[in-house]
Amino acid sequence: MENLKKTFCRFDMVCDDPAGVGLEVIRMPQFFSRAQEMETDRFHMHGFYEIVWFKDGGGVHHIDFNDYPVEPGRIFFVSVGQVHSFDACREREGVVIKICPELIGGDCGSSDGGYLRFNVFDATDSLPYCDVPKEGVPLLDSLVAAIEEELKQDTAIGHKEYLQSLLRMFLITVQRQSGGRQHSVMNPARNSHRSFLAFRKLLEENYPRLHTVKDYASMLSITPKTLTQYVNECSPMTPLEMINSRIVLEAKRLLRYSVLSVKEIAFRLGFDDPSYFVKMFKRIVHQSPADYRESF
Repeated sequence: MENLKKTFCRFDMVCDDPAGVGLEVIRMPQFFSRAQEMETDRFHMHGFYEIVWFKDGGGVHHIDFNDYPVEPGRIFFVSVGQVHSFDACREREGVVIKICPELIGGDCGSSDGGYLRFNVFDATDSLPYCDVPKEGVPLLDSLVAAIEEELKQDTAIGHKEYLQSLLRMFLITVQRQSGGRQHSVMNPARNSHRSFLAFRKLLEENYPRLHTVKDYASMLSITPKTLTQYVNECSPMTPLEMINSRIVLEAKRLLRYSVLSVKEIAFRLGFDDPSYFVKMFKRIVHQSPADYRESF
C-alpha cells in the first residue's frame, strides 16, 4: 500500500528471506516478545498469510476495524493486506504460523491449495477465526510439531513439498474440527462451491476495476442469476454485497492509513466519478468518506 502514514507498519520478512521456504513457526509467548520489539501492537499489515492459534490467554485481536476476543482454542486467519494489531497482553500460550502466498497456491481446484487459500483466507464474508474443541488439540499439536521438525530438514529431498503437505493437513484438520465460521462447509467437488471460491478469488484480484455481478459472472462463464444462487448457497451475503463490502473495506484502509485524497481513493478503486464513490460509501457506512477519515 503506497503513501502510508507514519503510524502504519508493513512486515514481509517470511517472504523476503531468499534462503527460506516461505514458512515460519513461532511459539507464544516468544512471539509477543518479538512483536513488542517490532511494535506489532501498532496497526500493521504484511505480505504473507498468518495463522494465530491462541491455546490459552485472553485479550483482544484487532482486525480490519473490528475487535475480536481472544479465547483458548481460537485460531485466527489473517490474510495478505489485512490491517491488524494485538492488544498489550503478552501472557498467552499458542502458535503463530507465517506463510508466504506461493506456498499455498492460487487456483480453486479440488486437489490444490487454492481451495484452502480462498476458503480459509481471503474470505471477507466470513469471520476471521474459528474455535477448535479440546479433543482436536492433540492432532493439531502433532502437525505443528511435525512442521517445526521438517523446517530443520532444509537440505532434505522434497523439503518444500513436505511442508506444503503438512500445512494443508493442518488447515484441513482445522476445518473438519471447528464449526461456525462458514455459512456452509465448502466442498470443492460441488460445482456451486467451486464456483463460489473462484468468485472470491476473482473478487480479491479485480475489486478495484470490476464492480458488477455481471462482470464476475461473465468471467466465470455463468449467468448473474446462477452466480447469485451459488453465493446464496455458500454465504450470508449476496454477490453485490460481497463486491461492495470489499470495495468499502479497501476504502476504509486507505482513508485511515494513507494520505491519498478522497478523489484519489475513488480513482484507485475504479470510480470514474468520485461523487458516485462518495454516495456508495455513505450508503453502506452511513458516513461520508471525509467524515469517516475525520473520526480517526
